[in-house]
Amino acid sequence: MKKIYTILLLTISSVCMKATSYTVTISGFAYTPSTLNVLVGDVVTISASGTHPLAEVSQTTWNANGTSTVSTGFGNKTSAYTFTITAATNIYYVCTNHVASMQMKGQIVVGTVGVKEQNDAIGNINLFPNPAKDHLNLELNNTSYSDYAIYDTQGKLIKEEKNINLKNSIDLVGINSGLYSLKLSTKSGQFENYKFVVE
Repeated sequence: MKKIYTILLLTISSVCMKATSYTVTISGFAYTPSTLNVLVGDVVTISASGTHPLAEVSQTTWNANGTSTVSTGFGNKTSAYTFTITAATNIYYVCTNHVASMQMKGQIVVGTVGVKEQNDAIGNINLFPNPAKDHLNLELNNTSYSDYAIYDTQGKLIKEEKNINLKNSIDLVGINSGLYSLKLSTKSGQFENYKFVVE
């Protein structure tokens, strides 16, 4: 019985550490979601077409609703573009036909803790049980964390709480089964992401 339990725990752990795939779709003249929170190692697909050409731009160009692409980015795309997040650098993109008139743009916020680094950072918190059912216990070993947010695999915000304590019980009643990302934030704007499963 111990052997089966150990194998089950190892399987669950590997599921929780696996990279997540996200898809950004086009809805009218908007990207959905317009802001996506990911980790290093995650895979992202952004929709594009001849009507809605996709371009990666700098943050300055993005803020100005411009279309000048960054030389180190993915350039211009007229079909769905899939890529793996390889660095903890935020990504800004626009529809070159509609950013000026409709502000059709999006951003990908990349967390500092990716799949590879998660094992090193997991000591900062105790997250249990994982997989969870009705609640998730969160014990922080670092008092600098002030907020948490839970996102599904599409980047949709499911639940958030501000001004958290060192020990928290997160109510998961009503949250569908699946893989989720817990984003812990500090008041200075730094954050880390952890994966967990809801049964």
